[in-house]
Amino acid sequence: MLLAGERPLARWGVLRRARAAVEDGRLMVRGRSGTHAWALGPGGAVASAVHVRGKVQPPPTRREGTTPYNASGGTLHLCDASGASVARLIVSDWLPNGTEPVTMDFPDAIPTRGSDLMAGQFLRLSGLRDFLTHHGLLVREADEPPPPAPEFAGTLRPGPSGAVPLALLLPALALVLAGLLALAVTALAGDGETARNVGFAAVTAPLMLLALLSIGFAGVTALRNLAALRAAGADAELRPSPGVPVTRAFLGRSSLRLVGENLELRTAQNVLRLMRGPADPVLGVREAVVLEESGRPWAVVLLDRRESVQAFLHWDTWFRGDPQLGRLRAFCEEAGLVLARRATARRFPAGPANATDRTARKPGLDRAVDGGRYAFLTLVAFPCMVAPPVAFARGADGGIDWAPYYVMSGVTFAVAFVPWVIRLCARVAWLDRLVTAERVSEVTYRRATARTARTARKTAKETRRG
Repeated sequence: MLLAGERPLARWGVLRRARAAVEDGRLMVRGRSGTHAWALGPGGAVASAVHVRGKVQPPPTRREGTTPYNASGGTLHLCDASGASVARLIVSDWLPNGTEPVTMDFPDAIPTRGSDLMAGQFLRLSGLRDFLTHHGLLVREADEPPPPAPEFAGTLRPGPSGAVPLALLLPALALVLAGLLALAVTALAGDGETARNVGFAAVTAPLMLLALLSIGFAGVTALRNLAALRAAGADAELRPSPGVPVTRAFLGRSSLRLVGENLELRTAQNVLRLMRGPADPVLGVREAVVLEESGRPWAVVLLDRRESVQAFLHWDTWFRGDPQLGRLRAFCEEAGLVLARRATARRFPAGPANATDRTARKPGLDRAVDGGRYAFLTLVAFPCMVAPPVAFARGADGGIDWAPYYVMSGVTFAVAFVPWVIRLCARVAWLDRLVTAERVSEVTYRRATARTARTARKTAKETRRG
């Protein structure tokens, strides 16, 4: 099964819905445009696949989705018996990090969109080739895309990655423009009191709607996704044991969980990454490897059977407070992962700043203010903060005494400004503050080890009885 690349909190729903899987001899792709399914095999609707290297031509349309992608990974065309394409997938859409495979040469390399260094290995390291051949599809390489079939389904993408959909914002912006036009028309109509009241109300009402859409959508979606995460019980969970100061957000949010057949990695920024677990013989993570340099550990990586790095966990922020690796050992045993060690030189090609855990750092004030690209769109709400005070002043000068006008202006300002201030204060005063976590003691480690041993003995007895 293929899963979509990591998503921010507002888009966790994309991760729950989007996938490509084979069920009952049919290839099913579920994403932005709905669910598409074809029979597999020589006599089916999908008989082979063609990987077009190093480019995405033509680019996906706005209807298909504008989520950023890595063109170096190319596209994968699902073809019928005649070689015509019935659908197209962008390879990077279906990788855990959403950009490119990460190898053991540079396990924490920051992916660079547009890089052609891995174009020749992209399909193999991504696991797509193994996934298709496992289900009996022949995959060949090509420099040009095959011709589209009459029933070509287009480019099938998992879904958006932005915080607020354009489908909600564009109508609201259109209403704002309509309100400004109404204000201009009433100004030309004369200085009558009714004309002024209607004109200012026509501007304030769309701004109120814009504030409700941009803030309300992000808030409701975030609460719904967090509730869904808590409701999904984990079969195994690993929480960080930092040995250095980390933010409260990192300590409270970061986790690696096994839920069903998938591994979930959540960061302090509420970015969620899904990976196939060890139950998947083709794409699943099979081992957790402790990377050591001169006998000193510096990271833990999750590897699949192709030696592709599915996740990278810094030693200082995840395991330094538990040097005996009691929590990691218990997690690996519960999740069915092999725990191994490997001597590997410490390499961070993106520079010294990348050698520390980016997700555990205290962000600068600028990032706390704007919330990064994963927060709701502050810039969208900004006109809703500025316009009402201006409208209040203009209304007082113009002698506007229509009460609904002031009510709409006040609601608009409150909806846009108050959540932003609350979120900023929560981040600066609490979530982004550095704290020191309690280290895992030797007693705790021995108890965890003894508990794991008892579980293993109990399982062995039940197996012998069966």
